[in-house]
Amino acid sequence: MDKLQALIKKLFQSRAVVHGLFCFVFITLFFVPALSNKNFPGVISRVTIVSLFFLGAVYAGRWSCKQWLLKNKVLLFIVIIFILTILLSALISLYITLSGLQKQWEALSIGTPLVILFLGLGVFLAISRETLRRQMKDAEIADQQKQSELELLRSQLSPHFLFNTLNNLYGLSITQHEKIPALIVKLSDLLRYSVYNTKQRFVPLNDEIAYIWNYIELERIRMADRLLLHMNIEQSISSSVSISPMILIVFVENAFKHAKNSYEDSIRIDIMLRLSDDKIKFSVSNNCDYDEWLRQQLKKKPGIGIANTIRRLDLLYPNEYELKYRMEHNTYYLDLELNVK
Repeated sequence: MDKLQALIKKLFQSRAVVHGLFCFVFITLFFVPALSNKNFPGVISRVTIVSLFFLGAVYAGRWSCKQWLLKNKVLLFIVIIFILTILLSALISLYITLSGLQKQWEALSIGTPLVILFLGLGVFLAISRETLRRQMKDAEIADQQKQSELELLRSQLSPHFLFNTLNNLYGLSITQHEKIPALIVKLSDLLRYSVYNTKQRFVPLNDEIAYIWNYIELERIRMADRLLLHMNIEQSISSSVSISPMILIVFVENAFKHAKNSYEDSIRIDIMLRLSDDKIKFSVSNNCDYDEWLRQQLKKKPGIGIANTIRRLDLLYPNEYELKYRMEHNTYYLDLELNVK
């Protein structure tokens, strides 16, 4: 089936096939009314000549449009179309008159509107094809730019995460070096996911959740009793539900980062994730230093991880996500809703 679809697509990309199919349908439509004629064999030659004549008018209009109108030579195009109209009208009227179907002036009154109609059809087809071609080209360029930007964002995201984690490991190696082996194992799992899975546009949501759990376990080892964590993550999620990789983890990482910078001894973090009405609903809250948060808001300089994630949401979920955040009583709240992929 795939080979057949590929063959059909290849055929329709061939100009010869497209033009051949158009000519066949065009001429066939001229023969349909003639089928009801009792003297059908006698009019075959006449219908063939007329259909070929008006097919030529269509291609004359298309050629004129491509040569002058689409190149912004409007005045010259009008002159050429006017000349073609007179010439083709005279030819079809002469043929109708010599065939004895109509008198000369009657033939002209019939032939001229038909010539104008088919010349106009040719112009319309040329403009439509050019418009479609430009739209497809613009869409291709936009898609290439989108892919390039996504690759750049992903390449920035993994080093950003690795830098933060290694910085934490360095500090811990001085004060609690006995925890380093377990942390390295967790870090290895995290890096394996971030290196291989982030190359895909979407991954199973369960894989992303497993990644979040690994990250949290790493933080549990590092923070020990300081961490007061409440998790409410839906367990029975279908494997068909997908999400863009490394979207949610950035907000989780951000929660741990800012909770550590608060004046409180404990680190309070609540994380919720569930599916509802074909939406992924995710929320995270953490204690936070209000003064530091306010300074960040005034500077309007979010971290590279958050900025990149918001840009990725714009690219991958256009008009399909809602992100809200607020600060209340030294607690930062973030809510994200995504359409299920």
